[in-house]
Amino acid sequence: METLLIVAVLLIAVGVIAQTYALIAMYLMSRRISAKAEALMNETRVPLESITSNLKTVSNELAETGKIARAQAEHIQKTATDAGKLLLRPLREYTAIAVGVAVGIRTFFFERKPREPQLETEQKRKHPAA
Repeated sequence: METLLIVAVLLIAVGVIAQTYALIAMYLMSRRISAKAEALMNETRVPLESITSNLKTVSNELAETGKIARAQAEHIQKTATDAGKLLLRPLREYTAIAVGVAVGIRTFFFERKPREPQLETEQKRKHPAA
């Protein structure tokens, strides 16, 4: 029985020693990997900083371009509105003159009877018996 106890204690001791070596190996490997990762991060820091500054510059320029485009669109819209007003006013005047001349000619040549006022016509429709 004592022999089994001694064998069990020896096996446990060997297992503990093996685990200790495994943990020490894992610790040393993690230190090497962390050193390599830190070196890699230091190598990529400079290019990432330049890329970041380039992206900031591009985004600022895009924002400025958007503002300029909006201002130009507003200016074009205002110009189109003003041009429409300037073109439509004389067109309306000439149209009114042409309609007046056409009515005058029709009245002069065809002697049309004057039309009933619109208000009386609407009242007759509402009250046909009256």
